[in-house]
Amino acid sequence: MKRLLCILLSMGAAGSAFSSAVGDTYDQVIAEKGKPASHIEAGAVQILSYPDATIKLRDNIVVSIKEPEPAAPPSSSPPAPRPAPMPVRAPAPEPEHEAPNGKLSWVTDYNLALEQAKEEHKHVFLFFTGSDWCGWCKKLNREILTTNEFGQYAQDKLILVELDYPHTKPQSDELKAQNRMLEGRYNITGFPTVIILDSTGKAVGRMGYQPGGPGPFVGKIQSLGD
Repeated sequence: MKRLLCILLSMGAAGSAFSSAVGDTYDQVIAEKGKPASHIEAGAVQILSYPDATIKLRDNIVVSIKEPEPAAPPSSSPPAPRPAPMPVRAPAPEPEHEAPNGKLSWVTDYNLALEQAKEEHKHVFLFFTGSDWCGWCKKLNREILTTNEFGQYAQDKLILVELDYPHTKPQSDELKAQNRMLEGRYNITGFPTVIILDSTGKAVGRMGYQPGGPGPFVGKIQSLGD
């Protein structure tokens, strides 16, 4: 009985060793799997080698995980060709939707927003929110983001990006992966959080809910420069 118990415990430990997934950050991989056996860096790309997996990261985000091939038994016939690995796709652009005041267009595709901001020489307004559960997010949306004063300013000066982390609202897997990556990139620790980027994509401001309505809120964005 003691010997059987040891075998079962050993099998359970082996089955739980591999836990990282595409979309995880570098810090999450290290926290889950510890220091790699080898670590190769080439620009924005990193390769972490573990006994049970080789993990590739780009910009500190996991983009692929390759597990070691099991040893094949001796055979007289040549091995069957392996299918090519599926490429990691960028998030599919979500359709634009209008804000409740019917005037503003919001996008959910981060890369598309950066391209548009560069072409139109506008700032990017990243709104990190929990739309179906966060009371302060709803308050910010109701008191500022859906007002005419904010709308008139944003229409000419901002590319609006909603980065939502809902509890019940459905989202595509690509959108969830993008938002999870951006949450780590911009060190989001609470909602709502607003990050302002200039037209080159550089973060120039960080905001949250503030009382007083749209006037002070818009004034703070204006103080960051055009």
